[in-house]
Amino acid sequence: MNNKQLFPTNEIKEEFEAILLEHASIAHCEINLKNGRIKNIQRLDTRYDEFALDIMNNEFCFSLKEKNNINFYRINLETFNQIHAITLNLNNYFSSEEIKDESYYSKLIYLNPQYLLYFITKREINYGRPFYQCIFLINTSTGEIKRLSPLLPNGDNLLRLDTSKNIYLSNHNHLLLLKTGRIRPFEKQAMYNGVDIESPYHDHLESIYLMEVSSLINQQNFNNATLLSLLNYSGVSENLRYENNILSYVVSDFTNNTKELIKHDLLDGDVSKFQDDQLIRDYLNYDFEILPNYYHYISKLSKQDKADTFNLIDDELSFNVKLDKIS
Repeated sequence: MNNKQLFPTNEIKEEFEAILLEHASIAHCEINLKNGRIKNIQRLDTRYDEFALDIMNNEFCFSLKEKNNINFYRINLETFNQIHAITLNLNNYFSSEEIKDESYYSKLIYLNPQYLLYFITKREINYGRPFYQCIFLINTSTGEIKRLSPLLPNGDNLLRLDTSKNIYLSNHNHLLLLKTGRIRPFEKQAMYNGVDIESPYHDHLESIYLMEVSSLINQQNFNNATLLSLLNYSGVSENLRYENNILSYVVSDFTNNTKELIKHDLLDGDVSKFQDDQLIRDYLNYDFEILPNYYHYISKLSKQDKADTFNLIDDELSFNVKLDKIS
């Protein structure tokens, strides 16, 4: 992966701003696609492990491991001041044997200007058990760290987290999308073909939930998460996408060899289901067939010889773009 990653903080057009992440620095940049130039507005020389960018609240948060501690930092994108918010002591939650191993896997989720969610494991990845070991609710204002129960309403376990996304509805409600089941469609299909129905593989279960962020913070558990989809070994979901209050995804039913496009209107609660083959194909191929309106700039810049190459991350899309750095 390119170690120069750009994450836009406003709409990508001829001129826009972005966070530039390099190996040991975080910078706020101005980018001109027409001229093929990038300029640092502000920069911090620091390492980082996990990060979370929330452009609605103009904040960038990151974690950094130092010995047996995980330090959490917040950066206000207007002032670009770095604040050391809180420290998580791993000795309080992991065995001495686990602590000896320097490796770990984690995920940081932004909730609001006060709270973060942090997932972590210190053990080796082993199929047949949940990926993560602990979930923490981090209060960066008071310094409180609360270990949360991972249990979900239908018996699933959030230690099996696959993906998450902050969703801001047009009525200003703030929801957190959570999907369990760290498994890809082709793996699920292979599992179905050789599954022992009486003893299916541990990671066969896939669940999609929505939860109000305010409820999660106030109750400090996931009991009020709303289940949208539950799939066992005989089905799989893919291409989870949110746009304009609509959450969409495709479900494949291996038993009946069918696909269905499902759309949830998160404002009025309506659910629409479509089985039209062409509609589903168009939905699944959207990222490959519909190029963004700024792509002609990227195509033109690709012909430059001496410019640096950056990886521009636009939600689910990713493009290599050549830009000249200017001071």
